[in-house]
Amino acid sequence: MDRTDKDEFLILASDGMWDVLSNDVACKIARNCLSGRAASKYPESVSGSTAADAAALLVELAISRGSKDNISVVVVELRRLRSRTTASKENGR
Repeated sequence: MDRTDKDEFLILASDGMWDVLSNDVACKIARNCLSGRAASKYPESVSGSTAADAAALLVELAISRGSKDNISVVVVELRRLRSRTTASKENGR
């Protein structure tokens, strides 16, 4: 599958998360975290707006929904990665 400019992030997770969260819910949570909306809305629970923060929030949500399986989550920000790669190319790196 080819990437497009619309790709925002990638969520890699074990069954422990996917068993209790739909694709739509996981994407909505990650998007809200990465944009900073989750931190501003829930400052006591979400400390920042990084991919690590989004992954931690997804793990916590899976646990709170009763997942009994192991839970591993990695979120990769594709837009920031793309903008850094573009900037490096423009700077001759």
